[in-house]
Amino acid sequence: MSRIPPRTATVALAAGALCASLTGVVSAQPAQVAAAQPVNHDRLVGEVPAGSTPHVLEGSWVKAIAQVGNKIIIGGKFTKVGQSGTQYARTNLFAIDANTRKVDPNFAPQVSGEVLTVAASPDGHVLVGGWFGSINGQGPASLQKLNINTGKQVTTFKASPNNAVYDIKVVGSRAFVGGRFTKINGQTRNALASVNATNGTVQAYTNVPFTGVHNHGSTHIYKLAASPDGSKLVAIGNFNAVAGQTRRQVAMLDLGASAAALRTEWNTSQYSAACSSSAFDFYVRDVDFSPNGSFFAIVTTGGPYGTRNLCDSTARWETGATGTDLSPSWVAWTGGDTLHSVAVSSTAVYIGGHQRWANNPEGRDSSRQGAVTRVGLGALDPENGMPYSWNPGRDPKGIGAFELTLTPTGLYVGSDTDFFGPQEHYRAKLGFFQLNAGKVPPPNTTAQLPGKVYVAKTDGSLVSRVFDGTTAGPDVPAAANGWDEVRGSTLIDGNLWYAKADGNFYRRAFNGVAFGAEELVDPYTIPTWDAVHPTWKGTKPTFYGTTAATLTSMFYAQGRLYYTRSGSSSLYYRYFTPESGVLGAQEFNASNGMSWSNTGGMFVSGGKLYFVVSDGSLRRVDFTGGLPTGTPTTVSGPGTDGKDWRGRALFLAKP
Repeated sequence: MSRIPPRTATVALAAGALCASLTGVVSAQPAQVAAAQPVNHDRLVGEVPAGSTPHVLEGSWVKAIAQVGNKIIIGGKFTKVGQSGTQYARTNLFAIDANTRKVDPNFAPQVSGEVLTVAASPDGHVLVGGWFGSINGQGPASLQKLNINTGKQVTTFKASPNNAVYDIKVVGSRAFVGGRFTKINGQTRNALASVNATNGTVQAYTNVPFTGVHNHGSTHIYKLAASPDGSKLVAIGNFNAVAGQTRRQVAMLDLGASAAALRTEWNTSQYSAACSSSAFDFYVRDVDFSPNGSFFAIVTTGGPYGTRNLCDSTARWETGATGTDLSPSWVAWTGGDTLHSVAVSSTAVYIGGHQRWANNPEGRDSSRQGAVTRVGLGALDPENGMPYSWNPGRDPKGIGAFELTLTPTGLYVGSDTDFFGPQEHYRAKLGFFQLNAGKVPPPNTTAQLPGKVYVAKTDGSLVSRVFDGTTAGPDVPAAANGWDEVRGSTLIDGNLWYAKADGNFYRRAFNGVAFGAEELVDPYTIPTWDAVHPTWKGTKPTFYGTTAATLTSMFYAQGRLYYTRSGSSSLYYRYFTPESGVLGAQEFNASNGMSWSNTGGMFVSGGKLYFVVSDGSLRRVDFTGGLPTGTPTTVSGPGTDGKDWRGRALFLAKP
């Protein structure tokens, strides 16, 4: 897939609704029970990991983290944990206090193999799954419930799968279990089952067989995600059919009142490509729902194949979409590096792996145009997949960050490495990023009519006109000369963004009266990382250079920076996140059958696109779903009201 086309109502949310979807609730079939309470964060978490977490020693990695009451349960493959000069023998599982992050001295189960998943049960204890034969010397293998206070087996819970358990998601009184098994308690359940979360009884509610393989290996479910309202379950893993219907690596189930069933009207072929078939049995690695359930995100490994498929990518999928061959709303590629984990908050899509870059669709294990350095960790804008400035990093990047878990107070990261930042912060295999240390991303607000329209005249002057969509007031000088080098502009959250004849992209604050100092926008250069790993340095997108120097207009809407340029009849856009200043590497065409060759300034207000044409007239056309539609009409101009709107740039501000 070379490009993600503009979103349509039948495939995904309309572009104009994406931002609203982060606070709204997707309509869904009423669920019998609710899933775990979603975590709502009003900001990004802090960039420096808290110093109070214990160090995971003498082991390989942390792969499972969950909050159970006032404790955080941590699992993986290790034999010792250290904190404040004290070392604790802990075999693959331990607990810390959720507030102080001190190691729990009483929770010390001995797990005979690797812990891959942990989940809170409704009765306040913890479900543990993985590759193990026993806990504290007792079976059954692969799945047990432990007392949250003592770490001892809860013997009234009796669920015995015949192979490994990879993931557990609790929805109300049910524990959905995914893995490599074919039976639980002797009952046939191929890769997926639901058991009573209190006593482990296998339920008739879930009997949806997963079969086949993607490339090779064994059929299994690798990860599960339940929508917060408990109406949907998404399963990813190594399979090619569910309930006899083709499903390549991903399937959605409806969780009805009486049974779980394959959602037949949700399907995609986007994960059908083999990627590196010789190296990977399958390549989907993690999935998570947004807190309101409107979308979910999937991350992958697979190889450096660019935009031809979804290898080494993060993709946003709309829960309410219907179709037999759906496409994601956006895709964010690393440029050839694996992603292992994803966690979606109300503010960000956090990703972890052993990636070096984000926004790198053209990369082939290299930094190509648009790439920004994000070593092992990143946070993406849910609206468009562009990276936020959040950049703690992990160095060395190792195999990857295997687990990202959101709690009400922050984000836990489990990995196989010992340092965050460019070897700045020692936090062996476990880090915690506090919510109260983070920042709230700007709302990306643009002015609406009535307002002041600023025009940068070709003689270098700047004037403003009060305008209500129909009537324009007299010109008022707005600033000193010097605007002749500007090539297109747009005002977002009190910052004016603009290109110049030198081919660069700039911003400066504007409070309606005075302008701040000019700043070069260059998030692709990060001195702290570039000095340590110069070969991982980012690369400016092709917007910089000839494109920026020849712009004739610019405006921002719905996570996109739109523009026209001299010598072209097209209306273009790139995804754009003002918080970081990162522009998408891919350029899309939004012309929608119209010619924009004579455009000289644009802004959007009230679902209308206003634009200047070569005779100095200001025209208006409908702007819906991220595209201009209908027939333009003239609202002002030399031949209408005597106003000439021509200039180097134009932007709308508050009155």
